[in-house]
Amino acid sequence: MKLTAHLGKITWSLADKVLYVAFGLVQFVQIAALPAEVYGVFALLVALNTWIMIVSDGSALAGIIQYGVHPEERRRVNTMALVIHAIVVGIAAGGIFLFREPLIHVFRVPQFGNVAALLPLYCLLSLPRMFCLKIIYREMRMKDLFVADSIWFGVRTILTFWFIANNRLHTLDDIVLIDFAGMAASSLATMALTRKELIFGWSGSISFGTYLRYGVPLAMATALNSAPRQLDVYVIAAFFGVGVVGVYTPAKNLYRFFEQAFDAVITLLYPAAVRMYSQNRMEDLQILITKAISVTLVPTIMVVIALEAGLSRLIIPILGTKYAAAVDHFNVLTIAALGMPFLLMSSIIAAMGRSTIIVRFSAIGLLVSGGVLFIVGELGHPLLVGLGLVTNTLVVGILCTIYVRRELHFPLRALGRVYGDVRSAIARRGETT
Repeated sequence: MKLTAHLGKITWSLADKVLYVAFGLVQFVQIAALPAEVYGVFALLVALNTWIMIVSDGSALAGIIQYGVHPEERRRVNTMALVIHAIVVGIAAGGIFLFREPLIHVFRVPQFGNVAALLPLYCLLSLPRMFCLKIIYREMRMKDLFVADSIWFGVRTILTFWFIANNRLHTLDDIVLIDFAGMAASSLATMALTRKELIFGWSGSISFGTYLRYGVPLAMATALNSAPRQLDVYVIAAFFGVGVVGVYTPAKNLYRFFEQAFDAVITLLYPAAVRMYSQNRMEDLQILITKAISVTLVPTIMVVIALEAGLSRLIIPILGTKYAAAVDHFNVLTIAALGMPFLLMSSIIAAMGRSTIIVRFSAIGLLVSGGVLFIVGELGHPLLVGLGLVTNTLVVGILCTIYVRRELHFPLRALGRVYGDVRSAIARRGETT
């Protein structure tokens, strides 16, 4: 896959990730305006909604890309995806709402009742956005993705500063209203952008059994793999209270800059890998994999070293002194970024249709990270809670890379392929001048 052939898509994808970075700064404004306990409860709501959507994405929506590559199957695939998506989200949100009282005692978070009451509406507003975004990803229409996210972030940004100007951003209801409005606007935008592709019917040959055999293991994998990233705040709240969650969440928001950068890579990597594997283009797939790891690993190492050396301390004036401990959390979390280039290989395994392998590796990662987080909680070290996510990323990334390397037989020296390509291109250019 030549990068120059996809330069426009890459540019729009990177521009989309810049939006996440820019809104991260807006989130700091929100955090500074709200008490840590209030933002901690809001973080619990966002984390649970995000986790449900990630699980539904694996069980229901991943098939839109996996099986929707064939135009004749798209009506049927869209219909099955929407039905399963609605069922998964409905059962999850409804179940949590109905059993909110017992869950309050399980999580040891009294404010969980508010989270469970708000969750069904949040999920309902998020459902159309998630479905339509998968179609946008399938078609690799990165410009449309940028437009949809611009509306999502834009509405929340405008409302945030309007609330602050009118001295209204103080309570959970205030921040929830801002987030709900942004999600609703984004869902409407994605439906408008994909209106021609929103075709439904039962023509096609893909069966529910085939769809679910691919989607259910992938959903289990995503549920296990995303739990340390999304639901760790519930363990932290149980051990240390929502105030610590409110301080830890800004650190996670900062760390998501790394996740968004790698999500941009996966956005291009996964659809390309699906096509190459289905066409048995194994040599091209090897090149794609080794370039993906090598082009991301060295820059990541350099950024992590700079942050750990003290660059992260520049964040304190932005957050304010009451959130200074968030920088210490962030310094722990940045270690996980070193595993992200290798975690890209989970998308290659998914493209190969081996979702049960991802389940196995994700389960191992969850057990290891859960054990680490439990030990940190028992020892009473709140500044080390990020080690749960760190160990999960490193363990799963290493396991996925070992598996892909064994299946596709690429040598370790191939991980430096992109730098050899750069040197060759520079040499050729020097010869022509």
